[in-house]
Amino acid sequence: MRTERTARRVPASLIAFLTAVVAIGGALIVHSVVLIDASSISVSVLLLATITIASDRFAIKVPGRPVTVSVSEVFVFASILLFGAAIPVVTVAFGGLCVSLTQRNRRFYRALFNIAEPAISTWAAARVFFRVASVAPASPLSSDMSALVPATIAMAGVFFVLNSALGAVAVALENGTAAYDVWRSDAWYLAVNYHAAASLATLAVSGGSRINFAVVGLVAPLLVLSYVAYREASTRADEAHRHVDDVERLYRASVEMLAIAVDAKDQVTHGHIRRVQRHTLAVAAALGVTDPRELKAIEAGALLHDIGKLVVPDYVLNKPSALTHAEFETMKKHASMGARILTAVDFPYPVVPIVRHHHEQWDGRGYPDGLISVEIPLGARILAVVDCFDALTSDRPYRPRLTDQRAIEILRSRKATYYDPVVVEKFIELIPEFRRGDPTSSDQCDGHAAVLAGLTRVSTRDLREGETRGVALPPTAMLPATVQDYIDEHIARIGAAEACLFTFNAGQDALIVAHATPKLRGAVARLQVPVGSGVSGWVAANRSTIRRAETVLDLGEIADAFALELCAGVPVFVRADLFGVLTVYAADAALSDETVAAVGLLAQEVALLIARGGAPLTHSQLRTATRLSAVS
Repeated sequence: MRTERTARRVPASLIAFLTAVVAIGGALIVHSVVLIDASSISVSVLLLATITIASDRFAIKVPGRPVTVSVSEVFVFASILLFGAAIPVVTVAFGGLCVSLTQRNRRFYRALFNIAEPAISTWAAARVFFRVASVAPASPLSSDMSALVPATIAMAGVFFVLNSALGAVAVALENGTAAYDVWRSDAWYLAVNYHAAASLATLAVSGGSRINFAVVGLVAPLLVLSYVAYREASTRADEAHRHVDDVERLYRASVEMLAIAVDAKDQVTHGHIRRVQRHTLAVAAALGVTDPRELKAIEAGALLHDIGKLVVPDYVLNKPSALTHAEFETMKKHASMGARILTAVDFPYPVVPIVRHHHEQWDGRGYPDGLISVEIPLGARILAVVDCFDALTSDRPYRPRLTDQRAIEILRSRKATYYDPVVVEKFIELIPEFRRGDPTSSDQCDGHAAVLAGLTRVSTRDLREGETRGVALPPTAMLPATVQDYIDEHIARIGAAEACLFTFNAGQDALIVAHATPKLRGAVARLQVPVGSGVSGWVAANRSTIRRAETVLDLGEIADAFALELCAGVPVFVRADLFGVLTVYAADAALSDETVAAVGLLAQEVALLIARGGAPLTHSQLRTATRLSAVS
C-alpha cells in the first residue's frame, strides 16, 4: 500500500514508529541479501523481479481513497512460491525505493518506510506459507490444492494484515487521526486485491518449480481485461467524485453568498449567524449526531436560518422598540419565507426543514406550523436554543446585551415550553468552552458602554440617495431662542422627562444635538447618533414615530445617570424636508400614550417655529399642527 498524504512536521510518535519499522525491515533485507546465493540468480529470477518492479508502475488509485491496487502482488507471491523469502524481500525493497524516487511529495522518512514495510510483509507472508504448506522454501510445490489453498489464504492474510496495518498506523500518526478509521476505510480493497493475487500466483506455480505458462496464458487475458475494466471504472469514479466535489463547492459557495446577503441586510447582528453555526454544530456533535448528511444540513441551516429576513422591511427588522402585532406577524414570515427561498436551491441534504422550523416551540405554540416536541427536527431544536442565547447576549436595536448568566436563567425558564430540555442542558454545559473559542465574551464588557461606544461612532451605513437627506443646522447657539424655550416649556409639563432635538451633521450620516433640555444639556453636548442606529437614528432613517423604546439605546450610560428608562422619538419635517428628530426621555410611568401623542404635536409645532425663523405661532397654525399630529 502506497501512501500519498503530506505533513508539515514529523510527530515524535511517528519517528518512533518508523524507527522500529525501518530497523526490522532493514535487518530482514540484510539477512535476505546474505542468504541469496549468487549462483542461484538466473534469467528467470531477474525476469520475474523486473516484472514485479515494473508492474508496480501500473497501480490504480482507488477513487476517493489514499491507496492503490496493482497486479504486482501476483508476481511477489509467485516469487515467494518459486524462490522462498530472500529474493522477493530484496525485490520489493528495491521496488519501494523506485516508487519513492518517483513520488511528487518526497519525504526521506516515507522512502525508508516504503522500503522497509514491504520487506517485513513479504518475509512474514513467505514464512507462513511454507509453514502451513509443510514445504521447504524454493522446493517444488505439490499439485494437491487441499494443501495449497489453506497456505495461500494464510500467506495472503498475513501480507494483508501487516501491509495494511503498518500503513494505516503510519498515516494515522502523520495526520493525527485514528489508525482503525484509516485501516477500515481501505481494508476491503486491499484484502480482495491481495487474496486474488495470491490465488492467481498459486495457480500459476502449483505442480512444479517454475511458472506454468499454460495457466498464465489462460489467466493473463483475464488480468489484462480486469486491469482495463477497473482502470476505466476508476477513471469514471474519479470523475464522479470530482463532480460531487464541484457540486459540494457550489452549494457551499451558494450558502456563503446567501449568508453574506443576510449580514448585509441586518447590520446589527453581523457575525451572529457564524457564531450560531459554530455552536450549533458543536452541540449536535455533543448530542451524538454523526450522520454526515444531517451534520451538513445543520451546518448550512445554521448559517442560513435568517435568510428569510431578506423579505422583512428594514424598519421592522431594526426597530428599537417592541413590534406592533402587524409588525410581529411580518417578522414571523421570515421562517417560512426562508424555507421558500432555499427550496429553489435543491440542497442534497435536508436544510429546508431546519430553517422553516427553527422558531417552533417544544409545547407546540411556535410558528409557522405549530410542531410539538420531537416532531421538530433535531437541527431546528438545537438551532432555536443557540439562536436565542446568542441573541440575548448580543446588542439589539431594542436593548443592550445581557450577561451570560442572565441568558442562562432565561433559557432554563423556557425549558420544556419553548425549547427541548435535553438540548438546553447540553448547550449550557458547553457555554464555557464556547466562550473560550469566541473572539469576545458578553461578560467581558458592559452592555451600556458598548451601546454608548456605538452611538458616538460616526456610522458608515450606506443610505439610498435622498432617503434621509435633511436640512443641516448649525449648533445650538444658532437655533432660535423661541424654539429652545418652546421645547423646554412643553417638556417641563410632562414631568420627570427630558428631551433632545437632533439634526443632521454636515456629512448627513449622524444626528447631533441641536437643543437639549437644561438638565440634560451638558451631558449630551457631544453626543452623536448614527443614522439608522439607536432610537433617534432609526426614526431618522425610517421617518416614522417610535414609542416606548429603551433610552439606553440613545444615551448609553447617561440614561442611568438621569434615571431615564423609556423614550419616544418623532421625525421633524420642515417644508417637507426631514430636519431632524425630537426625542423625549422619561421614567417609565411618565411615558403614557397621551404623552407620546403630545410629543407628536410638539414636533409639528417646533417644525412650524423653525420654518418661521422662530416667530410665534398663530392659533390657526397651532390647529394645523394638531391635525397633522393626529394624522401622523
